[in-house]
Amino acid sequence: MLTVDGFQELLSQVRARFADLRVHTSRSTTLVLKDGRAEELSTGTYGGVAIRVLDRCWGFAYSSSTGRLEEMLGHAAKAAALGEGEVRLAEVRPGRFEGELRARRSPEDVSVEERLELLKRVHGVAEEHGRIASVTVSYHDATSEFRYVSTEGAEIRVTYPWVSLQVNVVAKESGELQMAQERAAGVAGLELLEEAERLAEVACERALRLLEARRAPSGVMKVVMDPRLTGVFVHEALGHAAEADHVLRGESVLEGMLGREIAAEEVSIYDDPTIEGSPGCYLYDAEGVRGRRRVLVERGVLKGYLHTRETAGAMGVEEGGNARAQGYTFPPLPRMSNTCMSPGDAELEELLEGAGRGVFLGGSRGGEVDTARGVFQFNAEEGYLIEGGELTRPVRDVSLSGETLEILRRIELVGRRVEMSPGYCGKDSQLVPVGDSAPAVLTVAHVGGAG
Repeated sequence: MLTVDGFQELLSQVRARFADLRVHTSRSTTLVLKDGRAEELSTGTYGGVAIRVLDRCWGFAYSSSTGRLEEMLGHAAKAAALGEGEVRLAEVRPGRFEGELRARRSPEDVSVEERLELLKRVHGVAEEHGRIASVTVSYHDATSEFRYVSTEGAEIRVTYPWVSLQVNVVAKESGELQMAQERAAGVAGLELLEEAERLAEVACERALRLLEARRAPSGVMKVVMDPRLTGVFVHEALGHAAEADHVLRGESVLEGMLGREIAAEEVSIYDDPTIEGSPGCYLYDAEGVRGRRRVLVERGVLKGYLHTRETAGAMGVEEGGNARAQGYTFPPLPRMSNTCMSPGDAELEELLEGAGRGVFLGGSRGGEVDTARGVFQFNAEEGYLIEGGELTRPVRDVSLSGETLEILRRIELVGRRVEMSPGYCGKDSQLVPVGDSAPAVLTVAHVGGAG
C-alpha cells in the first residue's frame, strides 16, 4: 500500500493546502442467461488511481496506472492553482483502518459453472409459468478494494464483496405484453441468493397480474404506497433534495429549511451506510471519512443534509461522510447510501381502511424529480383500486405526482413492516449502488392513468 509518508514526499514538490489519493480495484464476474441460452459469461479486472489537490480550487487527475503519480500530481496541482476563491474543508479526524467486509459464502470459492447453475434454476422457475414469453436472469459479483491516503495522515484500506441478481420476465397474451423484474443485491456473498428462485416467482406473478389489470382512475385521491414505492419516493423526492451541493447551488426545495417542519410528525428519515450487507454499505467514504447514520428528518422536522467535507465547510458544520464516487475516474460528490424511513405502527389493513376509497400502488418504473421546485412524477409498476377499505380491481400504467413537501405533510399513517430495495442512483454521470428502506404509507397525491 502507498504510505502517507511516501505520498507526502511526492506532494512536497508542489505547493498546496491539501491533497488526497484514491485507488480503486475490482475483480468481477458477470453472467447473463436469456431464454435458456448463455448470453454473457465474462470476468475481468478494473482499477486505477485518482489524485485531488486543493489550492485555490480543486485540481483532479486520474490514471489506470499507478506508475504516473508524479505526472498526475503535477497536472492536478497546476489546475488547483488557477482558480479563484477559497474552498473550506470541514475538519475531520484522519482515519486509519485496514480490514474487509467478509462474505459468508464468497463467489470466488464457487466455480463459474456452479454460479451458472444457479441462474439456470432461477430461469427454470420462470419457465414453469404459462404465458411467460421471455426470461432474462442477470448475475454480477465483485471483490473490490478501496485505498485512500491524504496529506492529513488518513490511511484507509477496505475490501468489499458484492453480489447482485436480477430477473426480468415478459408475459404475453393475445398480442399484449407486460414486463416485471425483481432484484437482490448487496455488499455480501452468495448467501444473499439463498432464495433466488423466489425472485423469479414474484416477477412472474406480477407480470401475469398486469395482463389482467386495467386503466387506473385519475385525480387527487387517497394513496397507499407500498414499501418499494415509498422507498423510491423518499430517495428521489427527498434524498436528492437533501444532498448539500444541490442546497448550496439553490437547486433544492430544502434550502433554508433546517429546523423547520417539512413532513407529518409520523415521518422520520435517515441515511445509513453502516447497515450490514445492504446495497449502499460502506465503512469509509471517498474522502476517508467514517460512514455513519445521518438523520435527515426527525418527527417531521428537517435536521440535516448529506455532506462532503467541502459542502460541510461551506455551511459551517463539522460533518462529512457522504462523499461517493463511481470509481477512480470521478471526483467525490454528496450522495445517498441507504436512505431509510422509520416504520410506524399501522398494519396494511389499517392503511387500506384509512384510505377508504383510493388506490394502492406498488414499485416504480422510473420518473422525474425537480429538486429545486420540489415536484415529482413517478410511474408505479402496478396497483389496485381500494374500495370500502379493501383491495379490489388491479390497475396498471399508473403515475403518481405532486409536490414533495405536500405529500410528506399529508402522510396520515405509516406502516409497521419495512422492506429494503436495492437500486442504482445516477447523478452527474456517476452511478452508485444504493438501498431504499421504507414502510407502506397512506397519503394524498395526484394519480394519473396512462391508458
